[in-house]
Amino acid sequence: MILTSVTDIDPQRWDRLVGPAAITRSHAYLSAVEAAAIPECRYFYPVVFNARNEIVAHACVYTIGTDFAQLLPRALQRLVEVARRIRPTLLKARITECASPLVAGHSLSVAIDAPRARLIARLVDATADIAWDEGSSLVVIRDFLPEETDVVEALQERGFNCVANMPLARIRVRWNSHEEYLAAMKPRYRKDVVRRLRRAREPGLTVRRIEQFGDAAQTWLRQVLVVQQAGSRFKREVLTEEYYRQMDRRLGRDSCLLVAERDGEAVAHGMVITDRDNTVATFFGREAGKPGREWFLLVDEVIRAGIERRSRHIHLGLGSYEAKALVGAESLPLTILCRSRYRLVNWLMRRIPGIVNRSARPAPEIFRD
Repeated sequence: MILTSVTDIDPQRWDRLVGPAAITRSHAYLSAVEAAAIPECRYFYPVVFNARNEIVAHACVYTIGTDFAQLLPRALQRLVEVARRIRPTLLKARITECASPLVAGHSLSVAIDAPRARLIARLVDATADIAWDEGSSLVVIRDFLPEETDVVEALQERGFNCVANMPLARIRVRWNSHEEYLAAMKPRYRKDVVRRLRRAREPGLTVRRIEQFGDAAQTWLRQVLVVQQAGSRFKREVLTEEYYRQMDRRLGRDSCLLVAERDGEAVAHGMVITDRDNTVATFFGREAGKPGREWFLLVDEVIRAGIERRSRHIHLGLGSYEAKALVGAESLPLTILCRSRYRLVNWLMRRIPGIVNRSARPAPEIFRD
């Protein structure tokens, strides 16, 4: 069965496969993203039942318009812009993704006692069927960590091409307090972090955690668009005010906003969602103008919150790897599996498997252990 809204199924039945440590695959998160009405996105949910009408597998699939010219060097991007005067759709396509929307991570969930390989194959076949029905030329199954090689190998056997995504910046938590986290650093790195925090606070910046933030959605959207429009990273999804309202309403205490304030005015923010094992930073936004040190202060607060919650991992997302490495994040490879209906595209993916990957230099070892 393929649903066109996750709200068409009971949340408890859906979440029984997800468990307490995968919030980005939960019914609450997916229903919030769906209700956020991200432009050019349509959502589908393949669900597999057994003979007793129990859900044994499900996934989130969505279609989205994508501009692949963003992956080219700037000189070639300018040539594409000229060529689009004649052919507006050049290097633009509607792709079908099976993934957790708006964050790094896959969306495949399978019951513990069920035949995993066979059910994942059924979910992937359903994704391909959706792509065909929607006129999509490219199917993408993402993102898989190094320990999920079984899925990667199985999909390669089904004709998918293996492509390296941008890495995930993640901190493995092994401290009981923020003080222990700082004390575990090598002296030169600890000194650097403490100095950065002190300088960030000098302009009178403070950080406040807000659990109910939907009423100020207009402010948060304005700030996040400042960052998205200025960034050089591959852009697709454009957030809406409703994203903030829905994340607040549907995730409840599993979501919060970290707000950097100066003289009582919000000048920047960072969204955080949490489950039993993970603290996940999603979107950062700030007011227009010259950037200050708000980002560093907010990231430190994400780390502080993750340690307080006894999270196993703190996810800092994609990009800005050198800055994130200085606070203890390691860059974990993420694998994408892609298949196109066009042979030339499949050939290119096999020849340039790292076209999306923009990883930084190896991170320094900042901790003593």
